Amino acid sequence: MTKSRNVRAAETREEVRAEEARPKTAWKPPSLLDAPKPRPGMVQRWVTTSIQGKDSPDNVYKRMREGWSPRSADSVKDELFPTINHGQWAGSIGIEGMLLCEMPVEDRASQKEWYNKRNLEQNESIAGELDALGRNNGQPIYQDRKSEVSRGRSVSVMND
Repeated sequence: MTKSRNVRAAETREEVRAEEARPKTAWKPPSLLDAPKPRPGMVQRWVTTSIQGKDSPDNVYKRMREGWSPRSADSVKDELFPTINHGQWAGSIGIEGMLLCEMPVEDRASQKEWYNKRNLEQNESIAGELDALGRNNGQPIYQDRKSEVSRGRSVSVMND
């Protein structure tokens, strides 16, 4: 008796596909500014190094005076991210005129607190200036302040 030598002939394409099934995930377009996860105790942000091909060192140095420092590509072990190969920021994570910078969480919280306080002072000064203007004109200015926070407009989704 002869044996059937063609073992693969018995397999069907459906069986192979069922074995290789992958979990379904939603597709999303790739982001140009994907970044590694921040290191523990650090926050990070992208800082502009050039605008329309022209270097803007003033912006980078201003951010550095605020406490931001470039993140080295050596600090990321598991994944590959775009790295600047030459120039002043060589060895740092960056792409197309953007440099990834990081700052300790405590420093960032202090910075945000300072900006929030300054914002509050400016808003309060507006009320005082309007009151003074009303007194000088002899016409009282009525102020009705309301504040709403939204997470942006709702997105309409097309049915495919």
